[in-house]
Formats: sequence, C-alpha cells, structure tokens
Amino acid sequence: MRAGKGFSGYLKTIDSRFLMLDSFMVHYLRAGTGGSPLILVHGGGMWLYSFRHNIPALSAHFSVLALDMPGYGYTLPLSARQRYSLEDSSEVLLQFINRLGIDRASFLGHSWGGGWVLHFARRYPERVEKLVLVDSSGLDVGDVIEWELLKCPLLGPLLLRLVTPGAVRKRLGRSFYRKELVTEDMVHEVYLPLRFAHNLKLQIQIARHQDWSATERALPEIRHASLVIWGEDDRYLPVGLLGEFEKRMENAESRVLRRCGHSAHEEYPAEVNSLITGFLKR
Repeated sequence: MRAGKGFSGYLKTIDSRFLMLDSFMVHYLRAGTGGSPLILVHGGGMWLYSFRHNIPALSAHFSVLALDMPGYGYTLPLSARQRYSLEDSSEVLLQFINRLGIDRASFLGHSWGGGWVLHFARRYPERVEKLVLVDSSGLDVGDVIEWELLKCPLLGPLLLRLVTPGAVRKRLGRSFYRKELVTEDMVHEVYLPLRFAHNLKLQIQIARHQDWSATERALPEIRHASLVIWGEDDRYLPVGLLGEFEKRMENAESRVLRRCGHSAHEEYPAEVNSLITGFLKR
C-alpha cells in the first residue's frame, strides 16, 4: 500500500509504503536492490525523513529499509494502547523484518532509535548482523528536560498539543551545531506528523515507558560488531557518554565528529555515510 502524500513535499519525492503488523500499519521506505539489509531507525520526535541524506548513498551498497516507528511520522495505530515500552518497540522491529522476509540485518539507530535498536539486539541477537549507533540513547542518565516533562500526567499532553513550528525550529536548532542547516522545509516536514492526534497520544506512552536502565544493564551482553558515532557538540546527549558505550560494549568502535551536534547523520551526511559503508562492508 502506498503512503498518502498529504502536504509533505518529501513524501512526494519517494516511493514509500505501508506494511500491516499486528498493532500498527507501518510507514516505510525501501531503497536499493543489492547488498545486505540495513534497517534505519530514527529518534524521538522524528520520522524516516531524518535519513533523507543517507538513504540514497547507503542504498548504493545495501538494501536499505527506513521505517516510521509507532508514535511518529505516518505510521498508524490499529488500536488504542495504554502502554508502549521497549518491549513493544522490539516487537515492532521483529514483526517488520519477519513480514518482509528478512532473516538477519544490520541496524542503524539515532538517539532514542539507538536505544530501541540496542534493546532489540539484546532480545533477538540472532537477527542482528552489525549495529551503528548515532548519538545514541541507551544509558540510564535521564532524558533531556522536554522529554522528562512529557511523563507528567497533566503537563505532558498539554505540551504536545501546544507544539508549534516555532517550537520545532527551536528544538532542531538545539540539535544542530550548524544552525544554518535548519531550514523552513525541515521545520515543516518535522512538524507535520507531530499534529496527528494518534501520534500525540502514543508519544506520551512512549515517554513514560522508556526504561533505559534495561538497555544499560544489557550493554555487556551485546557482542555484535558496533560503530558508535557522536557529535562533539551534542547538546542533548553529551559526547562524554560515548566513553560509557566503549567501556560497556566489548566489540564497539567509535568516531567523533567535530563541530557537530546531536544529529550527526544529518549534519555531516557524507562523512557519516562513508563511515557506515566502510564499517558494514568489512
């Protein structure tokens, strides 16, 4: 099933689809016909648009699949939920690759997406080839204040309903070291799916049930070859956290990008694409 194009300029440029899972109609994009499968998992507040500068380059070497995780982008819930935990995110990823007939894949996760990918690798290690983490969650260090506020019973829903393009621009400005990269088109694309009522409801559940202590405890058990990429000037997750991943994951290597914020794959796509391709093709 094709995705409705709506008012998104980006959606009009790609051939995205929907895939029926047990509880969600997942919006996704597939690119590249050769090479091993690579699953791209965006962070909180974003959708597969986040990988717009990565998909063309990576699909020249891999069979790339980027999906909108539940609560984000254009993925649709098939029923109301009172809870959405790390277990649920892993189940979505498992059903996604199962329905597409993928036995084993490499996974790239950014920010919260990195935490979701780590939890999946711990639960289903036999389904993972390699891991790429970009400015990743997964350590029990507490979330940034705006995510913590979403957990408040009354304040959280109110804050989400009050999200404006201006608020999105401010958040993106904090994500990027190079502020000139935050364009009106980017703000528009990120803001559009944040208006959907079903996304707002699910984002509250997600914020309340992300137990990063579980992923932190599991890090020593994750033995897949892993590449951890970080922006030196990340204002959401400080670059000092990179040392914790290096210390706890026995098969991880790291790269730090200078003059780079929280979204390294968007801020320096050519460098990040090269790092990922070199790592995965070894």
